[in-house]
Amino acid sequence: MSTPYYPSQPARRPLRLQHCLLCALLLLGSTNLLAKTELSKPAAAEATPVFTSRQAALSALPPLMLWVGERPDDVRTWIDGSARQGKGAADNPAPSIQDQRMGVAVLDTTVLLRDGGASVRRRQQSLKLPPAWYAQSGLQKRAPVVTIVHIEMARGAHRPALNERQKRTIVNAVVAAATRSPSQVVQLDFEVMHSQKPFLADVVKRSRDALPANVALSITALASWCVGDAWLADLPVDEVVPTAFHMDGEAKRMRDVLDHDGRFPRPECQPSIGLSLDEQPWPNKLRSQRLYLFNRNVWSGTPMASWSVRLGAIFP
Repeated sequence: MSTPYYPSQPARRPLRLQHCLLCALLLLGSTNLLAKTELSKPAAAEATPVFTSRQAALSALPPLMLWVGERPDDVRTWIDGSARQGKGAADNPAPSIQDQRMGVAVLDTTVLLRDGGASVRRRQQSLKLPPAWYAQSGLQKRAPVVTIVHIEMARGAHRPALNERQKRTIVNAVVAAATRSPSQVVQLDFEVMHSQKPFLADVVKRSRDALPANVALSITALASWCVGDAWLADLPVDEVVPTAFHMDGEAKRMRDVLDHDGRFPRPECQPSIGLSLDEQPWPNKLRSQRLYLFNRNVWSGTPMASWSVRLGAIFP
């Protein structure tokens, strides 16, 4: 298991964007590093109480969330860049935590299920975030950072038994990741086959029972689970994020559903949706309140300017 995140503050690197329709989405920020280093010149702590309910915690998340996988990355230019353009931009104060219009959902823990056992691996890679999201002791409470627990299952001769031990390991990982979530939202990323749905359902129910009442539980879902299949409606989750990408053979049918109505028919799948930068074009209209965005490449190597018009059309 890796050591916890320790932030430090590198030099500021602004990004100039012109005629960017995403300006209303992105707000002023700066730089920071989520890594295993000592704290240097921390941002002032914001005296705000924790969320008293999981509904409040989920509602406070920004409308655009960047999924960040297990690799060194830097999301600063995506979060901060476009707000620096224009006359007098240097005089604008840094945005408060409550005013952020973009956040990150970061892979915190990976659980590998193999045979009858389960191994847990914490995140090893650094992630650069704005310093306004930090207090002296670490990430500020309410910072728009969701921690993710990703479940991998071995294949072939070592496919998992899906036993009681593996359930407990996943639930413990979810609870532990929740303690590291300043947003009080933790996300479970776990794709299963039809025959494995009861296992996932039990894991979700146990996780909800084990989590504090004011911590929201989010899960990712296959797109097919959100079309005609009502099993998600019985799960005690606060957010379902259908992944409308990498859909293989069902892609055309799922795409037709989204093009027709802008969202999936199951009501539990409508508030949020996951899309990928590398699968274009996106549906003609989207009616979800929150977009989780997947990037096959690192965010630091993806120019935000080239996506500003498309994202601005979704979140004007």
